[in-house]
Amino acid sequence: MKIAVFGASGRTGILIVYQALNQGFTVTAFARKAENVTIRHKNLTVIQGELTDLPKISEAVEGQDAVLCALGMDSNKPSRVLSEGTRRILEAMEECGVKRFICMSSAGILGNDAGFWFGKVIKPLFLRHVFADKLRQVEVIRESRAKWVILRPVGLTDSPKTNSYKVNPGIPTSRTVPRADVADFMLKLVTDTRYDFTLPALSSY
Repeated sequence: MKIAVFGASGRTGILIVYQALNQGFTVTAFARKAENVTIRHKNLTVIQGELTDLPKISEAVEGQDAVLCALGMDSNKPSRVLSEGTRRILEAMEECGVKRFICMSSAGILGNDAGFWFGKVIKPLFLRHVFADKLRQVEVIRESRAKWVILRPVGLTDSPKTNSYKVNPGIPTSRTVPRADVADFMLKLVTDTRYDFTLPALSSY
């Protein structure tokens, strides 16, 4: 299987790349700074580019079986990086005839799916702009012609992969989940179509 990973230098994205290579995938990693993708492997191609550069995005997308998106935001400032970057990725996919799109978002985007404290205090006070763009990103994906899954993980940790996590359509069952388990599930979704056109939550047991 051949996949492209956007956000490949981030803390979750790099785990997607690492696990995919270990599973025998051929991986194209797209990153703003190529040197931040620290893995070297014969089945890895790193493309350096900006999310505004449609030709570079198309170069990464061409010929892939699936595109995995683990884009994130560094600060809670007004931004359209996630939504507009995703829009260009989906445009490139349509141009190149690539259909499968797996996107990591987060619990909380449905409004009541991350608990009272997060929804009523943390999100409006500290993450308002981040979630505004995450919501725009969801709408961009829903309006696309891609075969998509939008994943809603709870709080991400750097704990080791457990291979034991809960997937459900509504409210998550815990407050945290290892990034490594998120990466594992996203790679499973490359071929597992049962969650297509849904927004499954991912949490630890």
